[in-house]
Amino acid sequence: MLRRIVGDPLFAFLVAGLALFALYELASGDDAGPVQLTAGTRAALLRDFEAVAGRKAGAEDLARIEHDYIADELLFRDAIANGLHLTDGMVRGRLVEVMRLRAAGELPDPTPEELVNYYSEHLDRYRSEPAASFEHIYFAGPPADPAGTLIALQAGRPVAGEPFPQGERFPRYGQSMLRGLLGQPFVEALWAAPIGQWTGPIQSSAGWHYVLVTERLPPVLLPFDEVREQIETDFLAAAIQDAVDRRVAELEQRYEVRVERNGGMGAQR
Repeated sequence: MLRRIVGDPLFAFLVAGLALFALYELASGDDAGPVQLTAGTRAALLRDFEAVAGRKAGAEDLARIEHDYIADELLFRDAIANGLHLTDGMVRGRLVEVMRLRAAGELPDPTPEELVNYYSEHLDRYRSEPAASFEHIYFAGPPADPAGTLIALQAGRPVAGEPFPQGERFPRYGQSMLRGLLGQPFVEALWAAPIGQWTGPIQSSAGWHYVLVTERLPPVLLPFDEVREQIETDFLAAAIQDAVDRRVAELEQRYEVRVERNGGMGAQR
């Protein structure tokens, strides 16, 4: 995954541009020296253009490449002079991301054994979420006779509710889906409701519900092959984070770090 990202020509342009920020971080104004486009840089820009465009560069292309490089360099220096690398959140975020990738380097593809070991060491991450099946009678506002409606439902008498966009039955809906649809308080009440018996009214983010829970399903471990792609993503993310943590630990030895807590300055690191 990381190799595919790094191999993207557009990513290469981004890294090349952002790397200039790091080179100029300690420089400003006239101290940065003259703006110049060397023959080597020009040739590299030309190769990049032709790789992305899929054709040879013409005279107008060459002129545009030179113009854009110089314009970008001048605007970059103007940005540094105005402190955007220190105050602009988007610029800082991109720089941080580039440095995270540089700290990790080019990671090798994980072996099948590494993925299986990672899976076995983090089984809790690869379980299905709790789910429930239920039917409901919906009211947009508080029911006129809450207790009487519940008695009628428990006695098996029909009760006319209001239409609900997702219908009257919810087969094996996971907690996250229900949370997004009806809110966390409703989910908590649903899981506290008895199975096989009408209960309510329960308020949700959409209105009021009488619910009949028919089953609740506990989390189950998902098979390795079913979540292999997610395991590989998690494995690489963990490897990147480990590399970043090591680099940050090195940087903490070079820079004074102060953390302010409770209105005062905490311990220095």
